[in-house]
Amino acid sequence: MSNLLVQNIKHTNGTTAQTVDSTGRVLTPARPHAMVVINLTATSGYDTVANNAVIPFAGIVRETGSNYDTTNYRYVCPVAGLYLVTCNLITDSAANLDIAVRLSGSDIHRFFEDDTRQIGFTTTIEATASQYIDFQQGSGGDRNINKAGTDASRYTAASFTLIG
Repeated sequence: MSNLLVQNIKHTNGTTAQTVDSTGRVLTPARPHAMVVINLTATSGYDTVANNAVIPFAGIVRETGSNYDTTNYRYVCPVAGLYLVTCNLITDSAANLDIAVRLSGSDIHRFFEDDTRQIGFTTTIEATASQYIDFQQGSGGDRNINKAGTDASRYTAASFTLIG
């Protein structure tokens, strides 16, 4: 058996792709990721999201890569792979919440809660490069979704991370 005795693995252009620290932890600083909110500067309030509309996550809290499209409210997958997708929403009043996770416009998973103000979920999605992931509100009517996006007031957010 052979050993590869290096601390960093880099691309020929000098970009560090992977670092192994002295305890054996593997860090991948260029791993595609985005965390988004509806409004990056709002400290309170709600935005009305129409039935069958894409949830307007328009503010980027953090991102590795430039893959989140704030105009169309979607994460564009930079490479083929398995993506971890999370979402948490709070509304202004108890109601049915039906949220679809979509891959390039097609429903691939639906999450439903009856008579509640909150819904949260996590799923994984196999995607190819250039496919996009977004969320559609399909609860049968308009829903007022919390738009606060500052660190101290963030109740509604979504994230996308390449995991393999």
